[in-house]
Amino acid sequence: MLAPIFLLAAAMAQPDVPPVPGLCTAPVPANPETPGCYRTGQIDLTSAPSEIYWQIHEFPTEAAASAEARRHRWASVAQAHSRSWLYVLGGPSEAVGGGTRRAMIGPLKVPAGAVTAHFAEAIFPPGMQTRVHSHPGPEAFYVVEGEQCMESPTDKRLIQAGGTYIVEGGPHLQAAPKGRRNLVLILAPAGQPQIIPGGNWQPTGFCRTGR
Repeated sequence: MLAPIFLLAAAMAQPDVPPVPGLCTAPVPANPETPGCYRTGQIDLTSAPSEIYWQIHEFPTEAAASAEARRHRWASVAQAHSRSWLYVLGGPSEAVGGGTRRAMIGPLKVPAGAVTAHFAEAIFPPGMQTRVHSHPGPEAFYVVEGEQCMESPTDKRLIQAGGTYIVEGGPHLQAAPKGRRNLVLILAPAGQPQIIPGGNWQPTGFCRTGR
């Protein structure tokens, strides 16, 4: 959980853009359709390799996903967007039984030392966007529904449902001009905030107009 002073700094960083509810660190609300970004799990990565892949599998039930999760060293089960998901971190050839693989994302560069994998789900209604921010490690996401916009100093991209994206580092923002749901993974050194507000960069407005 982020310290209150860190949350205050985030709120003050860009007063023209409201913070995303949940900040990807709060638990999922009682009403799972609440807009925002909410934590769905985490894994402490011990002796992880320098690169790792994120497999996303959809299962018919949470119980089935949990049974398969026990076969893997680094796995997490989540209920998100009214579906049951199994996340497996490891090599690209690691076999996952059952369910339907929706994405294989990677390679993701793993920060040195002790690392925590933070998982979240996000619901953005049309027009919602994040403030400019960065992370102490890579961020990856999978778009479940709708369309996601990404802008950074080096890239502008619209990602459709079923698509994936990796943010290697540096300032960026995400938005949903038409609304979207996604799944999120952030790798961060253990004990460090996973979201760093602000950055010496001014967006062009691409994610407000889509062009």
